[in-house]
Amino acid sequence: MFQSIVTQKESTFRKLGFTHRVWRCAERADSKPRTLERSSPAEILSVIDSARGELCLCPSPTIQTILERNPDIIRLTPAAGRTKEQSEREDRGLLALLPLNEDGLNALCENRFSGMSPDPAWVCRKGEQPEALYVWLLYMPRRFGPLLGAVAGMMDDMAGEPCPLFSRSTNGHASRLQELAGFLPARQFYPGCAEDLRVVFPERPIPKPENRVDVRIARTVEDIMQVFSVRSSTYIAEQFCLYAEEFDGNDFCSTQFLGTMDGDPAGCVRLRFFNDFAKLERLAVRREYRTSRLAYKLVREALEHCRLKGYTKIYGHSRYDLVRFWRVFGFQPVEARPDFAFANVRYVEILAHLDPHPGAVQLGADPMLMIRPEGAWNRPGPFDLSLSAADPRRKALLEEATRTIRHQSVAA
Repeated sequence: MFQSIVTQKESTFRKLGFTHRVWRCAERADSKPRTLERSSPAEILSVIDSARGELCLCPSPTIQTILERNPDIIRLTPAAGRTKEQSEREDRGLLALLPLNEDGLNALCENRFSGMSPDPAWVCRKGEQPEALYVWLLYMPRRFGPLLGAVAGMMDDMAGEPCPLFSRSTNGHASRLQELAGFLPARQFYPGCAEDLRVVFPERPIPKPENRVDVRIARTVEDIMQVFSVRSSTYIAEQFCLYAEEFDGNDFCSTQFLGTMDGDPAGCVRLRFFNDFAKLERLAVRREYRTSRLAYKLVREALEHCRLKGYTKIYGHSRYDLVRFWRVFGFQPVEARPDFAFANVRYVEILAHLDPHPGAVQLGADPMLMIRPEGAWNRPGPFDLSLSAADPRRKALLEEATRTIRHQSVAA
């Protein structure tokens, strides 16, 4: 498992706020450990020259100057096992990371930094603690995933303490991959930086969620406020949707589920009910809790609630990149329906058919069941308890009310 990478020393890479997708990939990569090799400047420049046909890259003299300041900033994928023909094609990959000092970080955040001609004075020398790491070049002609453990090792070598990791999205595909990995638009935090700059920050470690996850129906004003705080930090802060789009007038005519981690509001999901189907929507989990299983627990609790209410057809909207997540619960894209967009994101319609619940609430059930709190139909409610003669508090209140009414009648 990937955890073995970080047991010997605190890992810079492991403390970054990547999503669960990155950690799953890292765990798979750790099963077959690989390395990125330190190589001679001549060999590095040869690999870079082979990449120039596909990418617009920094001039070789500039790269040579940066390497003279810090020879560890560029590493190559292993060459072992290659045939002569493969070696001649120079198809090795490379990773170039710039460890930036304070001046370099300021230049990056003020849009004075150019990857085509970075100032060598902004680059830390070997052994110096950087203020930030910048992905200068990632060139992998082959699969990148198996080398993620090696990337982690290189980052740990370059930064003894966790620091922000910056990268640029050169095209739409790269931007989507970075978003899935947990990178955020840097302009959220540094208004003067380049528009295509992305960043992932170190985050405090979140303990494993066993025995501390709670999902419940939001029943109080405080519960609803916690739901709103989760959705604001997720959709408004990360997706840049409008307030009126997020809080659409349906929150007080729906059933809301609140998920907490050690009591901290961490996730939520919303249900609305129609004629013969329910709509599951507004699933949100705060970024620092996305490595947990909270999203799965929220969805399962919501679907079970639908079954208890007698609904077996569940409708929703999914982002393209999350369809695979929804398939886990039986959702499938609705055939012959076009995609659509709202709140800056494109969606597809999805639908799940659930098995009927044998204990679903139906007409003809005990009338006291119908007036119990939503979702708690299997437990006695306030009215059940008030009918119990064994409830001395209720009995005392009734007797006091009866005496008051009699006293008022006599006075009149």
